[in-house]
Amino acid sequence: MRTGNLVNIVSAVAVAMAGLIVTTGTAAATDVGGDGNPANVCPNGYTVASAPILRNGQTIGLVEMRWSWTCGGNWTRTTSYIGARQLQSMIDTNPWDGRETWADDYATQNWSPFRRVAPSQGMCSNGFIEDGGALYHASICA
Repeated sequence: MRTGNLVNIVSAVAVAMAGLIVTTGTAAATDVGGDGNPANVCPNGYTVASAPILRNGQTIGLVEMRWSWTCGGNWTRTTSYIGARQLQSMIDTNPWDGRETWADDYATQNWSPFRRVAPSQGMCSNGFIEDGGALYHASICA
């Protein structure tokens, strides 16, 4: 009887874990370049500038250029107002220094890695939302 209960428990755990694996999103997150994840090392970040992402004149999301004095860096945050979608956030120096820094996720919000730069360095943020096979975009330079 004990062995039967143990088998049932092990089977139940295996089924539960399989359910967790199946319900996990299929799109993998991708981060390229930069100096790290701002969620981990850039506390007290704030929005320097923002712009709406529009589809046929309606706001479907927001792109923000963010800064934190703690990590001395900028990053881009993109938010979808229409639910989880494929999102891309990019941050680049202005003029561009040749370093690619971006993130690509299926989510309602994502952010690029941060770029450690001087506070006076010009930067450009680009945010993209993919919806129904079309790509919607907004950019900010400051």
